[in-house]
Amino acid sequence: MISRLNGVLLHKDPDRVEIRTPGGTTYEVLVPTSALSTLPALGSEVELRTALVGREDGMDLYGFPSELERQLFLRLKSASGVGPRLALTLLGAMSAPQLVEAIRGRDLGRLQTVSGVGKKKAERLALELGDKLEDMVAAAVVAAPETGLLESAVGALQALGYSRAEAEAAVRSALRDRDAADRDVESLVREALAGIR
Repeated sequence: MISRLNGVLLHKDPDRVEIRTPGGTTYEVLVPTSALSTLPALGSEVELRTALVGREDGMDLYGFPSELERQLFLRLKSASGVGPRLALTLLGAMSAPQLVEAIRGRDLGRLQTVSGVGKKKAERLALELGDKLEDMVAAAVVAAPETGLLESAVGALQALGYSRAEAEAAVRSALRDRDAADRDVESLVREALAGIR
């Protein structure tokens, strides 16, 4: 099992990245779309938590910015009818804390907003995993303050007319450049706006 991958970020696509390890091997890693805005610039060092998944015709390596996302991915794909691609889509549509909350709270409406998740699949996710995410609640709560800050700032930028994707990328970039002790929504929105312009 490849659990972490460390190297130079060579290429980014909406659903995958390429990372060259110090040994010279380049790996193609499938990532949730939400991960792209947290990754550094091309040519920079990056580390991802990874999961290697076998297919009939080969192997795919999936990568995540945090261990919580990796563990949630593995848990999601253990549910019947949820393959690795759908698990990745779920993680791209919501943050890990939001996804844990939606499944544990059996919020079917929220789960159905994800592409590829209809009513039956949302019900199955809630039924099969609703009581199996207890161990992830503490980690999700720790991650939640930054998620709440991000959501508030993204909402403010959307109210100013920016698309969700533009707003989230700008806010994540601003969060990356800020001191953890110096974060509030107003200053974060100002900094994100400066990054957009």
